[in-house]
Amino acid sequence: MDCADPAASSQPRPSTVTAGRPRHFPSGWAWLSAGMWRNWRGIAGALVATCLGLPVAIVVAAGAALLLGAFGLFGGVFDGPERVPGPLRDLPLLGSALETFLPLSSGLVGGLVGALAGLVLGFLGTVLLFGGFWFADDPVAGLGSFLGIVAVDLLIAAVYTGYRVAFEPWLLRATGARRLSRRERELILPIVRDCAGRMGLENHPPILVDDDRAPNAIAYPRHLVISRGLLAEFGYHPEVIAGVVSHLLVHWRNGDPISAAFVRGAALPLYLVHGWAGWAGRRVNHPLVSLVTWVVFWPVLLTVNQVIMPLQAVDVRRAEYRADQGAVLAGHRDGLRRVLGRLRHSFETGRNGWAAAVGATHPPNELRLERLEEPGRRYPLPDPRAAAEPEHRDDQVAAPPVEAGR
Repeated sequence: MDCADPAASSQPRPSTVTAGRPRHFPSGWAWLSAGMWRNWRGIAGALVATCLGLPVAIVVAAGAALLLGAFGLFGGVFDGPERVPGPLRDLPLLGSALETFLPLSSGLVGGLVGALAGLVLGFLGTVLLFGGFWFADDPVAGLGSFLGIVAVDLLIAAVYTGYRVAFEPWLLRATGARRLSRRERELILPIVRDCAGRMGLENHPPILVDDDRAPNAIAYPRHLVISRGLLAEFGYHPEVIAGVVSHLLVHWRNGDPISAAFVRGAALPLYLVHGWAGWAGRRVNHPLVSLVTWVVFWPVLLTVNQVIMPLQAVDVRRAEYRADQGAVLAGHRDGLRRVLGRLRHSFETGRNGWAAAVGATHPPNELRLERLEEPGRRYPLPDPRAAAEPEHRDDQVAAPPVEAGR
């Protein structure tokens, strides 16, 4: 992939599979290893879900819950009233009340208890059955076989991560990323070099631009990609660019993109099914197709959305806080605050429900802004620097001078 102008460019060219990595790592393997093992919660969740067949356990648990729940419901309705002593049923007012109340309440309680028992017994039964299959005859050999499965899963994750890293230039080109133009290079590269120098980095990755109109910026293992929508939203303001770049450089330096790829690789079969189901729903965009997709793939969707992603998101949110401090270290907290203030709806859309709250990949935006506050300086609400309207339109490339670190 052309990551620089053929004529001249000071950007590093990713000529090898590890070019574009932070130079403070002694080798490419040390770089990959540091990134792959960073998110231990996400890795543990992916291994448990994949190696223990969590979707199968969920299906069995749901079936057992329905079966025992129905048994408890009907048993409570027809057998509950018979448990009431005869003298109580013969009372004028209380007897008729009990005859009405007990069938309904007994059925409800019996159904809930049966469903809960079925859910627990079905899930644990599947896990124990799986364990008995491996450990019944020879526990040592069974443990060895299970560890072999875990090792294969980790190997798949490592191969997938290596594939993402090695073919990253071509994958980014396929998704629309391009090299910087001359004007973009003259504006952005000095800012990137300055931020890297202030943060004590020996080098920086190639910078690419995505012509998407939506404001966005992403750190990859070997590249940083900034959308033209983000540049245009803030009128190509150098302080904003510096704040965003400082944030991305921390992700790149810490290997956060490698960590995300490794967790995805550890649960690759589940993520492939999850991705295909999501693609089918978006591609057809029909209620019937969405319903059929959910009915067929709901165990996998539930496992990925409610187990793997929330566990992975714990470290991802912490990584966002760490990356925000990169802007503070580089002296560009104001630039990042302006981005977070204006584009806050792009980072969070509400936290109602398990998936939205526990599975959120970004911390609450207001708390991120709070951590970026300069000591001794007031930050009132509403924030005048987070105006709703862009300062410049897309065709206005000229930018005001860089604001000195305040």
